[in-house]
Amino acid sequence: MRIYRFLFETTTRQWIEIIKAPSMFEAAKQAKQLALKRSKSMSMPISFSFHHATSK
Repeated sequence: MRIYRFLFETTTRQWIEIIKAPSMFEAAKQAKQLALKRSKSMSMPISFSFHHATSK
């Protein structure tokens, strides 16, 4: 299992989310789902990009 960090951004805020997944592809899918979920709850668009990967 690897740990991936994604940078999430709105027009007014930036934050890092940590996602544990077996591959970059799976981590990106999870990040997309998280962005969609938070976007709905915050009522604003959220973009995300890969930030950093570490192994554990």
